[in-house]
Amino acid sequence: MTTELFERADDIDGGVRALLSNLDLTRTDAEHERMLDALMGVSRAADALRAVARGDLEGAEEATAAMAYYAQRALDE
Repeated sequence: MTTELFERADDIDGGVRALLSNLDLTRTDAEHERMLDALMGVSRAADALRAVARGDLEGAEEATAAMAYYAQRALDE
């Protein structure tokens, strides 16, 4: 299961990189900022998976809290 978690995290990061490569990173409008916050949340989810795979519960909790923070920002804007 550990290998699967690392692989899933890598898949998530690959998807985020693909999405970022298609974004105009010079834009600063609210819709674009929400998209970036959502992508940051997804990246932090991948970090949480890696932490769980390593058995690092403190790291998983920190990454999950950061994921929730970015998700809330994406929804609030």
